[in-house]
Amino acid sequence: MKKITYNRFGGTEVLQMTDAPMPAGDIIVKVKAASINPLDWKLWQGDMKLMSGRKFPKSVGIDFSGIVEKGSGKYHKGDEVFGITSIFKGGALAEYVAVKAEDIARKPGGITFEEAAGFPVAGSAALQIFDKLLKIAPGMQVLINGAGGGIGPLAIQLAKKAGARVTAVVGPAALDMANSLGSDVVINYQKENVLAIGKTFDAIIDLSGKMTYKAARAILKKNGVYINTLPSPLEMIRSLFSGGRYKLLVLKPSAAYLEQLAATDLKMFISRRYNFRDYTKAYEEVQKGSIPGKAVFVLN
Repeated sequence: MKKITYNRFGGTEVLQMTDAPMPAGDIIVKVKAASINPLDWKLWQGDMKLMSGRKFPKSVGIDFSGIVEKGSGKYHKGDEVFGITSIFKGGALAEYVAVKAEDIARKPGGITFEEAAGFPVAGSAALQIFDKLLKIAPGMQVLINGAGGGIGPLAIQLAKKAGARVTAVVGPAALDMANSLGSDVVINYQKENVLAIGKTFDAIIDLSGKMTYKAARAILKKNGVYINTLPSPLEMIRSLFSGGRYKLLVLKPSAAYLEQLAATDLKMFISRRYNFRDYTKAYEEVQKGSIPGKAVFVLN
């Protein structure tokens, strides 16, 4: 089978399509779509080598959807599923992937394979933010900075469902999407600086990695909470001295989150689809940050 791997850390030039043996495991899924995530390039660029290790070759891709080729337990050949691989081992960007039962859930019948592939990482992250890090009370002022990417649209929807007043900061390509999801205020960061609008917030969720805690404190209410979803090791240390106001998202996918996503009515925005073989083009384009919502690879 074909899969995307790399034998050293670097840019897109280290990625290669290779021939690999069929994976071994209790459940084998024929991949129909695989999602693109910032975690992908953080891994192959070596930004997370402390967690991923230095043993090569390494595989690419974390979340996927597909059809069970070999079943076990409650999953049978032909079942349509979506799921997540080990974050640090990857392997979803391949024609087949081996998984455990707790790594997958049945794909809802009302969504496409492409939409389903977009949910596991982004959806689990959004659910974890509101489940573990931030309790929303009706009327709370919530700023979502970088709301135009994969997690942002889901975070807007979850915050609005909980009764928050949402300010979404996005690029020009995501303005319509943010408005369509019911954001109370939408700010185009290319034209307006959210730090200068004279408004304070009960919670700031930074999905962009560009608003530091130091900067956010200027617009954070006295007992407000700042959430960093792209923490570096240094930021992890800094958060320890914030009195609980600086919280970090360390993604911990779970079977419960997948089942919750399978039953959700959250909308998934797929704005770009790429052929499996166009992996270099896909990552180079998505890394520029101008594609709203999710981008996915489509496999036959």
